[in-house]
Amino acid sequence: MIKNKNILITGGNSGIGFFAVINLLKTKNNLYVVIKNELRKNEFLKKIEKFFDKNYLSKYLNIIENCDLSDLENIKKIKDYFFSRKIFLDVVVLNAGLQYTGSFYPKVSKQGIELTFAVNHLAHFYLVNILKDFVRDKEESRIIVTSSDVHDPKSSGGNIGKKAGLNNLVDFRKKVTGQFLNFNADEAYKNSKLCNILFAKELEKKLKMSSSKISVITWAPGLVIPNDDSGFFRYSKRFNLFGYLIFSKASKNILGISESIENAGKILSKIVLDLNYNNIGFIHLSNKLISFKKHKLVESNVSYEANSAELASKLWTLSEEICESFGFVTFNI
Repeated sequence: MIKNKNILITGGNSGIGFFAVINLLKTKNNLYVVIKNELRKNEFLKKIEKFFDKNYLSKYLNIIENCDLSDLENIKKIKDYFFSRKIFLDVVVLNAGLQYTGSFYPKVSKQGIELTFAVNHLAHFYLVNILKDFVRDKEESRIIVTSSDVHDPKSSGGNIGKKAGLNNLVDFRKKVTGQFLNFNADEAYKNSKLCNILFAKELEKKLKMSSSKISVITWAPGLVIPNDDSGFFRYSKRFNLFGYLIFSKASKNILGISESIENAGKILSKIVLDLNYNNIGFIHLSNKLISFKKHKLVESNVSYEANSAELASKLWTLSEEICESFGFVTFNI
C-alpha cells in the first residue's frame, strides 16, 4: 500500500471525493484538496472535522482554496502552489465533475466555454499539462480520472436519452466554445466522460513515448446518488426535483442499481493506493452491478469511439488550441 505520498485531488470536498479523502487521510498520506471558494472550504472543514481532530488534519490535509476549476486562470494557481513550496506529487486524482441534465440552455465558464466540458475535461487536461514536471516518474505514481460508463452508447446508462458521440470532432469546437450548436445537457455530460477516456489514453501514449512509469487510470463509479444537496447532482435537482426524487428512490430501494457514496469513495481510495496498479500503462476500471445493491470493480472495455487513437490525438490538439486561444499555454508531454 502506498504511504507517505503526496496526493492531489480535485472534487475532494464533496461526494465521492470527500469519502476518498477520509480513507486516504487514515493512511497518513499528504492530501492536497482543491476547493472552489471560501464557502465550500468552510463546509468541507466542518464535515471533515467530524472524522479527525484538528491537529491530525493540520499535519496531513492541505487545502488549495479559491480555485474554481471552470476558470483556466485558477488552474495556474495550483501549479504556483506546488512550485513555490517545491512539492512533488505521487498521485493526481482528477475527480471533479458536474452535470446539469434537465437544463435547456448551456452554462458557461469565465472563458465562455460550456461548463460541463470546461470542468470535466478541459480543466483537467490543462492541469496535467502544467503539472507534468511536478509528478514523480516512479512505478507507484499514477494519474486517475473519474469517468463514467455512460461514455459508451451501449452501456445501461449510456443508451438512455441522448447518446455520447463526438462525430470525429466535426463542429465540436463550436459546440463547446461559443455557438453551442444543438445543445443538450445530457449529451454534453456523456461527451465529457468520453473526452476523459480519450484524454487519458492519449496521455498514456505520450508518457510511454518518454519511457515514463506513470500509470493512467480511468474508472467508472457506477450510479452514485448522494443523500444531501452537495456534490454531483446538485444542479440537476434544481431543474427537475420531483423527477430526481423518484429516480433516486427507485434506483436505491426498488431497483437496487445505485452504489453508496461512501463505498464509491472507498473504491477510489483503493485505486490510489493499490500496488497492483503500479506501472501498468492505461487501464479502465468499472464498478459493475453484479446483483441487487452489489457491485464489483473490474477491468473493463471502453466504447468503440473511446478506443480511437486518431480521435484521441485530435481531441488533445483541439484542447491545446482552445487553451491557447485564451492565452493559456500548454506544454508538450
